[in-house]
Amino acid sequence: MQKNSTLGFLIVLILTLACLQMAFVITDGLVASGNSITERNAFIQNNLALWQLGWFNWMLAALGLLTFCIMLLPFIPESEWRLLGVLLVGLGIVPDIGAEVIFAFVIPHSHSIDPTLASMQTLEMIAMQLTGTLGNGLYNIGGLLLNILLLRNKALPRKIIFAGIPGWFFGFGLSICCAFYALDAAKFFTAAGMVWSTAWMLAIAVFVFPHQQTMKVTH
Repeated sequence: MQKNSTLGFLIVLILTLACLQMAFVITDGLVASGNSITERNAFIQNNLALWQLGWFNWMLAALGLLTFCIMLLPFIPESEWRLLGVLLVGLGIVPDIGAEVIFAFVIPHSHSIDPTLASMQTLEMIAMQLTGTLGNGLYNIGGLLLNILLLRNKALPRKIIFAGIPGWFFGFGLSICCAFYALDAAKFFTAAGMVWSTAWMLAIAVFVFPHQQTMKVTH
């Protein structure tokens, strides 16, 4: 259906914008940039509007991912596993958006409470674990489950459905790297996972959503 395709394209656009902002706009304020805590704080203070806009876009991206997964449901045969997949993605939003709120609205003001910036470092660690390890981990477990369940629908283009699976494993790699603070490896898995997953979502928006009447599961 045209409406689903348009929404799918919008979600892909939001994800792409969020990725570009992280890669090129708010990079110097991130722990993974390699900058010192003083340099990161200075960047955030001097670019507060851009910093907050970048994290706001990631909040929209989180909601977009959940919406996208819900849009997949008509193409998946009914089962308790389908419900579990969506619930896991939905649960992932809680720590993810919580972390993004910390990044956007708490960290920029933490220096006024603790000028030593020790509190800022603690908040960065908490937020990274919430989004990178917990939120991202739940997203990828739920997303992989839904992706596999799509294979039960023989009307779908199987090559495209199979193509989505590696993206979720890149996401698992990111979660593991964040858990162990392997930041250089985390940058690789972030880039690989987001590019792969966004491209797959675009393919779904182009080749699946417009054909809901012929590809959706019939009961």
